[in-house]
Amino acid sequence: MLKYVDELLEICDCFIEDNIDDDFESVDLSTDFECYPNTKEVFISIVALEGALRDFMHELLLRTEINDISEFTWSFLHEVGHCQTDHLLGKRAKNHARNIKRKIERGSVPPLCYYTLADEKVATDWAIGFVERNYELVKAFDKNVLAILNTIYLENEIDLGA
Repeated sequence: MLKYVDELLEICDCFIEDNIDDDFESVDLSTDFECYPNTKEVFISIVALEGALRDFMHELLLRTEINDISEFTWSFLHEVGHCQTDHLLGKRAKNHARNIKRKIERGSVPPLCYYTLADEKVATDWAIGFVERNYELVKAFDKNVLAILNTIYLENEIDLGA
């Protein structure tokens, strides 16, 4: 595994357990940010797709004026938000979201429709609310995470193509 990834996973895991949900299951590495709300598992990415992050951040910043938190931290908190809000959605809303996401994957629905789905909106709302209520805590977390990410990129010679 890449150097320092375990440290990143530990910091993310501890952040959730110490500040959000001490009954949380785990944080693991994946190729994209995602989660499984039923099992309270969050997956983070150190090389998430640029287009997806750009679209996510565009939609998020339409809803908040807090623009000094990294894409990584916003994405991470959004996924935690899915775990924290899944119980608010009914079966019908979940089925609708799942069906639209399949259509987006097949190309029959525009990708930006993704961010209007109830499960995505409520997860983003949760993340925004959490940051608004805990701004200094999130800023400190963000600073630590960015330092580790920079170390990971440098130590493992990952070029993000800037």
